[in-house]
Amino acid sequence: MGSIAIIGAGNVGQAIAGHMSCNGHDVRIFDRWGRDLEPIKANDGIDMTGDVEGRGTPSVLTTDLGQAVGGAEVVIVAAPAFAHAYLSQELASVLEPDQLVLFQPGVLGSGVELARMFTLAGRRPCLIAETPTSLYTCRLRRPAHVYIGAIKHAVPLAAVPSADTPRALDILRTYFGDRYVPGEDTLTVGLNNCNPIYHVPPAVLNFKTVEDADCHPLHSLVTPRVAEVIDALDRERLALADALGVKAASFWEFLDTAYEVTEGSFVERIVQGYGRQGFPEPDSVKHRYFTEDIPFGLVTWSSLAAQIGLPLPLTDSFVALGTALCGQDFVAGGRTARTLGLLGSDVDGVRAAFIDGAV
Repeated sequence: MGSIAIIGAGNVGQAIAGHMSCNGHDVRIFDRWGRDLEPIKANDGIDMTGDVEGRGTPSVLTTDLGQAVGGAEVVIVAAPAFAHAYLSQELASVLEPDQLVLFQPGVLGSGVELARMFTLAGRRPCLIAETPTSLYTCRLRRPAHVYIGAIKHAVPLAAVPSADTPRALDILRTYFGDRYVPGEDTLTVGLNNCNPIYHVPPAVLNFKTVEDADCHPLHSLVTPRVAEVIDALDRERLALADALGVKAASFWEFLDTAYEVTEGSFVERIVQGYGRQGFPEPDSVKHRYFTEDIPFGLVTWSSLAAQIGLPLPLTDSFVALGTALCGQDFVAGGRTARTLGLLGSDVDGVRAAFIDGAV
């Protein structure tokens, strides 16, 4: 059995920790403030229902990052995207070259950001990989009780540099079997993150229900016209991928790969893919569909597109609307070409950072 450290004790972090400890692995969980660890301590573990049934008991619950990751073969970052910059800086000071860090899920640039932190620290990097989406579709029903709606069949994974991808997959096979599959590189993997495509349009275009905290299932807010907006936003993402020389799957192809949904109208396919989970829409402006998917999804796409002279008008519109609705400057607080050290880069410069790890 292996040793795995989970960074973050939210939905995904507790799902991974519970499942891995049930499977016999040594699991440590790090939470910066410790608030999310207290219910796990009180419950003497993490209870799981859904696709995985049982109770997992992590061996270590800690607010000490060094204690969590020291000696762990695999370190999984399951923290919100807005914490990635802080965590990358801290991890670059404590991780050793023989360890693997997996951003699961990552957002475009997570791996590049960590690789850059190692460079700035003057340290040899560990093995770095990321995925475009979480392997687990999950929600905490209550503290220390996680519902796992599905474990995806094939989630692409890539390393920085991409030549390290086979080694990362080989290590992870011990823990997750063959559910991770090779991605071309982290640019391709990052641009295949469809979360902003599905999360942002229904939330922004139905904002009254957010303010009223109606908690309707998100998929129920996708009308035929909202589905067309989702498709139009997706086409801009695909245009960016094409301009950067990578192949990205459409949102509809993602539904096929992740949930084996292949038939029906746009709305019908969304219901088939997400209806069983019935996860609710955002109930406040602090929800991650706003605080993650806009500043660390749409803003990043827009910023990289601007570097290469590609207009993304609908993407920019959702950034502007989200900023106004939520009262936060998502551009100033988001991941941009500047924060990735790519300001002034052309297509070749962007590709070199994401594919070759030239940071």
